[in-house]
Amino acid sequence: MLPDYAFLASVSCRVGGAFYLFDSTRFHDNYLNLRNQLRSHWPNTELAYAMKANYMPPIGPLLVELDGWAEVVSAFEYQVARASLPAERIIFNGPIKHEQDLREALDKGSQVNLDSFREIRLLEKIAPEFERIEVGLRVCFEFTELASRFGFEVESGELDEALLFLDSIPGLDVVGLHCHATRRHLGVADPVERVERLCRLAGKMLPRHPIRSINIGGGLLGDMPASLRDQFPYSIPSLAEYADAIGRAFVRCSPTASMRLIVEPGTSMVANTMSLIAPVVETRQRRGGWQALLDTGINSLNPTRSSTRPSLKVVSSFRPEAERIPRDYRLVGNTCMEHDILCESFKWGLEAGDFVVFENRGAYSLNYTPPFIVPCPAVVDCQGRLLKQADSPDSILASYLTHPSDAPEAAYLEHPAD
Repeated sequence: MLPDYAFLASVSCRVGGAFYLFDSTRFHDNYLNLRNQLRSHWPNTELAYAMKANYMPPIGPLLVELDGWAEVVSAFEYQVARASLPAERIIFNGPIKHEQDLREALDKGSQVNLDSFREIRLLEKIAPEFERIEVGLRVCFEFTELASRFGFEVESGELDEALLFLDSIPGLDVVGLHCHATRRHLGVADPVERVERLCRLAGKMLPRHPIRSINIGGGLLGDMPASLRDQFPYSIPSLAEYADAIGRAFVRCSPTASMRLIVEPGTSMVANTMSLIAPVVETRQRRGGWQALLDTGINSLNPTRSSTRPSLKVVSSFRPEAERIPRDYRLVGNTCMEHDILCESFKWGLEAGDFVVFENRGAYSLNYTPPFIVPCPAVVDCQGRLLKQADSPDSILASYLTHPSDAPEAAYLEHPAD
């Protein structure tokens, strides 16, 4: 349901133009519905929300309320997650973990999935500090459609080499397997194949390695408007269809009855929770056509440069739609870049003062938006409460040092050499 014009105008005036509108109820429902459906097949299932999709701080308390988990891929994301969640409900993935990152995560009880031999060497270095260490491994299978650069290759023997190295570290156990290699065009067959391959691998590694969890990563697409779904060249499963396929495969393939299934959804949890609301500043005729200038830009709407045409609606000002002249508008953004085109063709009776509502902007938009020309806008909830102020010169430039010679050494080197 679209918010009314008076609400949007009031918020826009207060925050200074465009803003994101966040619906926490949708996040709650997305998370709970997917987890419940998975648990209907395999009760020992956890969802670890992928923080990279949107690490907005208000999401943390929602995960706490849901008794949920988070998945992070950097020390930065780990600290964001730790602001809300206990460490034991955080999974630490990612290709670069520094020595101190590993030390802190293991000390606090987080699940760490190693990605490289470099990380194993760091683990060997700090192992004497711990009585026991439990880690997971990210693995990489041969897929004809994808050559992943992450994790330990299974078929080439690289995983066997890693296990030999890990076996030489006293007090260390490999207790989990992880594989995130997304091939969305395969639909439910994509996560199902990961389930099957990880379960077979875990069966071979048991009992020498006490595998207790199988983590199939994410890559699930969630609910979206038909105008977006119809642009995909393949069928988009519903979350219930993903859950049923994953759950049934795990029931069929799990090597033990006590194995924990972990899924790491990101986009499917947060995409439909946010809309980008942009006021129309001006409409004008250009070279035989019409364009509408909006007070937002391509970096806020589509920082990943997806080729998908945005799903959008209009909330008009008080002038009746019957009195307007419908035209085919090119929607353009608020930067000085020629490529700042928000939508090539949109038929509507647009006028200055209207609001264009870009739906499904919750994933990889807010996090990705660079501070280029016009920085990231504010975020409000459905009650109009401010969740994030629009980025400002003060907030963006705060990390720059006015007098570099006076800066402490830590400011120059966040992570000492490993």
